[in-house]
Amino acid sequence: MKIVGVDLRCLPQDGSDGAGVAHAARELCLHMQRIAHDKVLDVEIKFYVPKGGKWSEGKIIWLDDATGKSLRGGLKENPCDILFVPSGSIPPAIKIPVVPWVHDLIIFDHPEWFNQTWLQSKITTHLFAKGLRKAPVIFAVSEYTKKSITRILNIPAEKIIVTGEGGDGLINSQQLTKNKEIAKDFCEKELELGKKFFLCLGTVEPRKNVVMLIRAWKKAKQEFAQVPDLVIAGANGWKFDNVEEEIKKLKGSEEKFFYRFRSVTDEQKRTLLLGADMVAVPSLDEGFGLVALEAMQAGTPVAVSDVGALPEVVGEAEMIIDPLDQDGWMGAIMTCAKDERACDLMAKKGLVQAEKWNWERSSEIVYQNILKLI
Repeated sequence: MKIVGVDLRCLPQDGSDGAGVAHAARELCLHMQRIAHDKVLDVEIKFYVPKGGKWSEGKIIWLDDATGKSLRGGLKENPCDILFVPSGSIPPAIKIPVVPWVHDLIIFDHPEWFNQTWLQSKITTHLFAKGLRKAPVIFAVSEYTKKSITRILNIPAEKIIVTGEGGDGLINSQQLTKNKEIAKDFCEKELELGKKFFLCLGTVEPRKNVVMLIRAWKKAKQEFAQVPDLVIAGANGWKFDNVEEEIKKLKGSEEKFFYRFRSVTDEQKRTLLLGADMVAVPSLDEGFGLVALEAMQAGTPVAVSDVGALPEVVGEAEMIIDPLDQDGWMGAIMTCAKDERACDLMAKKGLVQAEKWNWERSSEIVYQNILKLI
């Protein structure tokens, strides 16, 4: 029997759902396990998970912690033929073939956005690059990330396979309209949000460009009192002080109609995406843009930056704006407030665009190409 190992050290050890890479890794690996279970093949998947990680599928090898040392110990006691790393960061000193799933190379272009010293950043990028160059094949979440790998590391494009991502399969259903009505009612009555709200969802850190969005919203509110409430939902990640300082500057009606949720479960995230009148993804860079995809799946119009993989994900279905154009983002907020017809059209186009992405296809690409290597 061939054994495929999966390094799930990216899962939070506090038992939470996690966001970003952790969320994407969980979704992809759940679908990989289903493929392995359904296909009559002589293949087993072992999941190497740090204690506290939220995982219950397949054969689990529990690790003492999320260090490379614990992983190497787990591999020694419970070996596999090949290791898949959905976080993209290959640990050193692994003696079997290792295949990464790369989300972005943003740290190479903008080390200042990360919570590392200059030396830590150099070590991180060196080890990351070394792992990718050694890998027999590389999976990338988008064409944009694939081009970044070839541009920054000079790795041949033919070595890189684009998988895409799949969003949230539970957020969309045949009862989408009813689900949106329920979510909207919950947001208004239970969360005490306004009848309309503009949502920015995700971990707060520098490249998310949250300060610009708050300022654009404040400017819109000065011109038109009935602009939607602004909701910033997601944990504080790193270098978030400027966001907290900007929030403290809110006064009067600004403070009254602004909401900050610092802890959001997967179910709460779905409710917010379904209940929002528009979702904003003003990032300065994104390797994919999972929030934008999930918003489209929820039938909610989206405004995204014109950088990274975001235009690739939303296509021509949504508003695409320069992340530094505060007036442009103010315009998106005003559209959300005043132009219901335009928002409805974006939502309908977004639902069609979202169908281009799904976890079944992404996991099949990963699974089949890993099997070719063992």
